[in-house]
Amino acid sequence: MRKGALSYTMGAFPLSGGRVRGRGGRRGYRLKIKKTLRDYLGLFLTLPGMFLIIMILVVPLFCTVYSSLFKLDHLQNGGFVGFKNYVTLFQDPGIWASFGITILVTLVSAGISMVLGLVFALWIDRRTGAVAYLIQLIGLLPWVISMMVGTVLWRWILNGDTGLFNYFLRCLGIAPVAIFENKTASLVTLIVVMAWRTIGYSMVMILAGLKGVDKGLLEAARVDGANTWQALMRIKLPLIKTPMLLSTIVLTMSNFNNNTVPLILTGGGPGTATNVISLELYRMGFTYYKFGLASALSVLVFLVNIVFVVLYVRMIKYDV
Repeated sequence: MRKGALSYTMGAFPLSGGRVRGRGGRRGYRLKIKKTLRDYLGLFLTLPGMFLIIMILVVPLFCTVYSSLFKLDHLQNGGFVGFKNYVTLFQDPGIWASFGITILVTLVSAGISMVLGLVFALWIDRRTGAVAYLIQLIGLLPWVISMMVGTVLWRWILNGDTGLFNYFLRCLGIAPVAIFENKTASLVTLIVVMAWRTIGYSMVMILAGLKGVDKGLLEAARVDGANTWQALMRIKLPLIKTPMLLSTIVLTMSNFNNNTVPLILTGGGPGTATNVISLELYRMGFTYYKFGLASALSVLVFLVNIVFVVLYVRMIKYDV
């Protein structure tokens, strides 16, 4: 009896152990499936967004590059021409002139915006109360209102016949000025308006950087005998260098691609004095209907913007 009972008991253990191993294997398989689903759940959730990005950005970019290799005048396919459209653009002095005007307007307007934005931000940073908030509100208005509305207002103010500017000149006994008929005056006006639109943005970005400066450093500098100018040059500006550089790149990209302000304000004139590259691109495609050349020019403008984006990303990554 004892031997049989022992044999029965020993024989029962393998059966029980097999069932445990079977359950453990199924449980591990289910956990593996759950882990796999959890790892790829984020990818599945981003698929709609990735699809929209591909349809909105990648597909139009591919179509633009493809169209730049064909002669497409008035929507008539003149056949494959390869890089001939790019060669034509590089040999066109008008394109180089437009790029030169664009660089001038972009850099000067962005520089004015950053300098004035820094001045206003420093002034606001030292003050509190309603006045500081009012200055911030007034400075942000040009940035938040419609670009078209703001430009139309400037166009009306500076109009040679019925503008508010010439009205005050007449009241003072001064002869009216035809700003938009003078090349230099038109170029300066375009720069001023583009700078006016972006001063509020630079002011807010710089002010945010100033608010993040450790007050203890400033107090220590004052204890050591540093004056306001030394504290600004040796503490504040080095600490807000990154937001200032990032703001400069953003404003440069915005002004470089701005088509609304020059189109409404000056129309590229008089002559080609304010014919920036975005306006040249617009005319080439929708006035002269040279879609092949316009596509090639779009690719060149896109490559310039890629340079700005690379600089922006590198500054964020390495906190230059």
